Amino acid sequence: MKIRKIIDKHTHEIEFLKIAQLEKKLINNISNLDILIFDSNIVKNTLIKKLLKKFPKRCFVIKGHEKIKNIQNYSSLIEKIIKLGVQRKTIIYSFGGGTLGDLSGFLASTILRGVEHVMIPTSLLAMVDSSIGGKTGINSKFGKNLIGTFYLPKKVFICSDFLKSLPKREIACGYAEIIKYSLIHSKQLHKLLIKGSKGDINKIIKLSINSKFKYISDFREKLKSKNSRAILNFGHTIGHAIENSNFYKGNLKHGEAISLGMILELKISSLLNYYPKSVDSLIEILKKYNLPINYSKYVNKKTIPSLIKKIAFDKKVINEDVNIVLIGKNGGFIKKISIRDLKSILNQIK
Repeated sequence: MKIRKIIDKHTHEIEFLKIAQLEKKLINNISNLDILIFDSNIVKNTLIKKLLKKFPKRCFVIKGHEKIKNIQNYSSLIEKIIKLGVQRKTIIYSFGGGTLGDLSGFLASTILRGVEHVMIPTSLLAMVDSSIGGKTGINSKFGKNLIGTFYLPKKVFICSDFLKSLPKREIACGYAEIIKYSLIHSKQLHKLLIKGSKGDINKIIKLSINSKFKYISDFREKLKSKNSRAILNFGHTIGHAIENSNFYKGNLKHGEAISLGMILELKISSLLNYYPKSVDSLIEILKKYNLPINYSKYVNKKTIPSLIKKIAFDKKVINEDVNIVLIGKNGGFIKKISIRDLKSILNQIK
């Protein structure tokens, strides 16, 4: 099964494969000029072992974590790859979760001014979100993903067999992004989540990807468009600030921070009279998929000034206004709120 989307005149192709099909495709297509980057969490996988054995000199193994997305790791890795030898026909293959995909995509977009990138996402979050749409990037000390490019991978191969060995916490993180899609766009996905349907994971992944594709016809975040790519940031304005304040301590993973961000941004929607329903319905769904709901540890009168400083560096801030995604009767929309007003609203949330 394949899904295709044209983004800025480029074809974005996602192909669903069984593990045996993926193995055959990779073994037949990877050359001795290519670079393979693996998350250390998956090196015990049978397919990954075969690739490490077949291409020992072209492989890099990295522990996937938000901490790897920094200028120092990027610089070190790109120098090693260049020393190893790359040409314009080199392809970078990345196997792992969202952080490794973000770093690998940024590497691919900058080596020799751009070589092809093939992504094999191995976490649920990467399958439904970070491998889709062409965003690459690394973090600055001032915030997440402030250094990066838009660079579509040549192919994305999705093999849900990788999820069988994924820890429950990582599965939950993927569901945070899936729940986001259900709120901003997909009623069908929302119904599946309420039922607690985890049976056909490929169906859930496909619905999530199609929901994201609705908002990414190009790389620009057209803030006045009802289908703006920026709407995909629901839960991320506050979620990123929480994550950026805590991820070096290892307290929260990305999906967990987004879970808290969605609750808070939905509460803001309710306080401003845009969201007519109870926030409790979202909280129940998040609990069902083992996501955190207690934000008071991270967002309180003591931490809000620090969070506001983080938000001030957000890419969605223009002058002193933040373009935050709220939820209304018909799904997600963009609302411009001043940093000062946002601080006041956060202090009102109980």
